[in-house]
Amino acid sequence: MAVLLVMAGLVAAGFLVSRPAAPPEPLAGLIIEKPGLTSPTDAGLWYCAWAQSNAPRDSLLSIASMEPATATFTFPVAIPGTDPDTATLETVGPGASELQLSDIAQRGDSPFLIEFDNGPSAASVIVGGEMLAADACVSQGPDVWYFAGGSTMPGEELTLRIFNPYPETAKVTVGGVSEIGVEALGDFRSWSINANSWRDIDLSQELNSRQDLVISVTVDEGYVAPAMALRTEGDDAWWPGSGLAEVWEFPVVGVPGMEGSLVVSNPGAATVSVTVDLFTPDGPVPGAVVLDLDRDTPVRIPLSGLAGATYGARVTATGPVTAAVVAGGEGGLAITTGAAAGSRTWLLPGLRTAGLEEATLWLLNTLEDPVDVTVSILTGGGLVGETVSVEPGTVKEFGPVPEGGLGYLVDAPFPVTAAWSITSPTGIAYAAGLPVGDE
Repeated sequence: MAVLLVMAGLVAAGFLVSRPAAPPEPLAGLIIEKPGLTSPTDAGLWYCAWAQSNAPRDSLLSIASMEPATATFTFPVAIPGTDPDTATLETVGPGASELQLSDIAQRGDSPFLIEFDNGPSAASVIVGGEMLAADACVSQGPDVWYFAGGSTMPGEELTLRIFNPYPETAKVTVGGVSEIGVEALGDFRSWSINANSWRDIDLSQELNSRQDLVISVTVDEGYVAPAMALRTEGDDAWWPGSGLAEVWEFPVVGVPGMEGSLVVSNPGAATVSVTVDLFTPDGPVPGAVVLDLDRDTPVRIPLSGLAGATYGARVTATGPVTAAVVAGGEGGLAITTGAAAGSRTWLLPGLRTAGLEEATLWLLNTLEDPVDVTVSILTGGGLVGETVSVEPGTVKEFGPVPEGGLGYLVDAPFPVTAAWSITSPTGIAYAAGLPVGDE
């Protein structure tokens, strides 16, 4: 049970975060993985579970790198004994590059992996045509992936894709909680994913008429890159999973024409207290929502009307939770994960303006001081940057991306969070940025 208090406009002491001290030198041999998406300096492999190319749809596959790099794409074919399709891209450093999936293969679904010979790097996918969806690729992940934001109400199709990019069979356990509590999945829980293949699990049939469905994927053997897709009559939304954290930041939640909400779930043993702070271009709305959240009972928190038309959000909990943004409206449907921590450097491939598609960068500063951020547009020939100030407790919008831009590189002296959105006449999509290195 969630006990919810709306406290818009409350002034709370210590709401904004102090600037952190310089990061300490890492301990030799110690690597601590963040619960969200990361772009570690040694990441050479990226896994992209969703991509499609057929008559009404095509996918833009985008890469970015801090150093000159060659990226090799491998597209497995879900027929045993069939050789995969391949392609290569080169990029300057820092720079970005892209290709259309239809130039490589046209067979509907085509999950793929990318191997870079240099980095740090990042990758993303945009699918356009009759709809619009975007997704950040992943380079690593937790032992348990969580997907908040799903639903299986009439007219909705919710599909969990589990992509195994390796030559060994992978085994996973799927769990779920909803507004009715823990779901009894029975034989639906255990799955084997063949080597170099993928499996789509139709959650709409097994768990129909759920308004707030949170799915977990536990990796028992091997490695997988899972992702979720929610299809409606008007648009699709695709998003990656994440781990658990006590703080989640979302630079983009509400935009004009879209009603934003947060879905938060607590898989722990005890009730946790959750606070939602909102951030507009003009300043913060601290403590906009405060609630107590019981275990295994996800809650959807409507945010429209609490902070104007444009805003980001921060979720703070007294124990580890999973969270996602769900936004819907006249523009379409968008779902995205958040950042579990700020970063000084972000790579955001895929942002571009082409035809009727327009992409926008969003930066969130939850610190108590302004942060001077260098925002550079990535192109095939390098980058062009400018330094701008992001005021304390605000979200700042950059866009649309100028013609010729293929993404952004964000550098700051103190941690900020970054995300992006893209719009077209057929839909809207949100996607998380990829932090470079550990803070």
